[in-house]
Amino acid sequence: MAVLMSMLATLGLLLFPLNSAVEVKRPQGVSLSNRHFYDETKPFTCLDGSKTILFDEVNDDYCDCKDGSDEPGTSACPNGSFHCTNAGHRPRYIPSSRVNDGICDCCDTTDEYNSGASCENTCKEQGRKEKETLQKMAEIAKEGFRLKQQLIEEAKRSREDKQQTLTELQKKKEIWEAEVESLKVVKEAAEKPEQEAKEIHKKAWDEVQAVRKLEKDKAKASETFKELDDNEDGFVSTSEIQTHPELDSDADGVVSEQEAESVLGGVSQVDVSSFQETVWAGIQDKYKSEAVIESPAPPEIPVDEAEDSHPKPQHEEWRKDDHDEDDDGGGEEHDDDDDEEDEEEEEEDDGGEEDYKDQPATYFPEKQDAEEDKMPAYDEETQALIDAAEKARNEFSEAEKSLQEVENSIGSLEKELTIDFGADGEFAYMFNQCYEMTTNEYVYKLCPFNKVAQKPKHGGSETSLGLWGSWAGPESNKFSAMKYEHGTGCWQGPSRSTLVKLSCGKETAVLSTSEPSRCEYLMEFSTPAFCQEESDGEGTDHDEL
Repeated sequence: MAVLMSMLATLGLLLFPLNSAVEVKRPQGVSLSNRHFYDETKPFTCLDGSKTILFDEVNDDYCDCKDGSDEPGTSACPNGSFHCTNAGHRPRYIPSSRVNDGICDCCDTTDEYNSGASCENTCKEQGRKEKETLQKMAEIAKEGFRLKQQLIEEAKRSREDKQQTLTELQKKKEIWEAEVESLKVVKEAAEKPEQEAKEIHKKAWDEVQAVRKLEKDKAKASETFKELDDNEDGFVSTSEIQTHPELDSDADGVVSEQEAESVLGGVSQVDVSSFQETVWAGIQDKYKSEAVIESPAPPEIPVDEAEDSHPKPQHEEWRKDDHDEDDDGGGEEHDDDDDEEDEEEEEEDDGGEEDYKDQPATYFPEKQDAEEDKMPAYDEETQALIDAAEKARNEFSEAEKSLQEVENSIGSLEKELTIDFGADGEFAYMFNQCYEMTTNEYVYKLCPFNKVAQKPKHGGSETSLGLWGSWAGPESNKFSAMKYEHGTGCWQGPSRSTLVKLSCGKETAVLSTSEPSRCEYLMEFSTPAFCQEESDGEGTDHDEL
């Protein structure tokens, strides 16, 4: 802001009317500050000291000095410079090659003094417009600095609050750490008897399962013995083994007498006891039963009736087979109760009210096996131990979760408190904020102290243009630029990076984006936090001397 006010003061002097001051005589193209080098009463020495010539040779349209200083008002020297006085506006230098080229470069038209070009002096109008612009900029800077002071105060209060919160969180962390350790001891103490009770329960169940398996194997062996005992003499002989080619050991498709004896353990015949103890284990994986009884499949249910109707299986045949087996081959007599039950079942079948859940378990052998293999519920004492351990685990888990949340909050606060938010914390308000700017193709997002990203305007994935690195302004103005690095890599190129240049403004906004070099982006960003205080003694405009 001080620079703006100084520029306004300078413009005020320049706007002083020429006819109210004495024009200092000097050669064409020479600035007032260099007038003393061009004394027409003395020979002229080149400003680089390389040569001295007669003053008449100054501006004679011939270049004598290597630095071009003898031709300030002509285009003779390729490295010469012409000074535009531009009274009423800003003085400037132009290359000597533009002198008398037919194009007006100086707003006071002095560069075309001998070209015949028709030029109009626009210095006063340009000076007036620039002064208005500078005044607006000064007003923005003044308001921006006022906002900056508020930001500094807010940052100070916020930092104090965060420091206090951090202290409180650290105390909470200590409390939760002690709580977690205490609940861990309780949990481990509850889990020990729980585990022991579960192991006892499982061991008992494993023993039951082992007994059941043994009984099933024994029953299967007995059933197989009956199938093999074709002559029902109470023995299984080698000849009866030979009728089962699946028991062939040399893969020739025939069970020889020797192979049959080998199956029977080296004897010609065995009784049921010997068969169960010595023979069955060796053939159970190979033996194929001659009478494979398939359970009837459940009847199909139409799709439109599947949700509100039960299947109605017709099971008279398997029910009859069961009775035949129970009669053991001879009797046709049935109890009256059985007849009544059959009639009732027929009536139920006709009525269609029977549900699968009322079917005997043998109708679903797989389901029956699954039910038998399912471990029974724990007894009350064991279940009480399990419930106590589960409660201890839940309480320990909740305490661990609370501790983790506190630690995460501490980490976030500590990270924020270590970031350099400016000399007085004026940039702190931008933390955890993002600012966007939309172009014809992309939406650019700047999240100060975090990242810069680019996303296609009409859909697509986000591309990282860099992650927060550091302040990148010159040593005298460190907070004038921000550097974001290690973004998404370019195709066969470096990782993307962005330089954000800050300017003073009443609003916080992304002003422009560009890509000066491949994968290197430039972003203009305005913020009141960058506005500077007006210097004493430089705040007065001067419209006249």
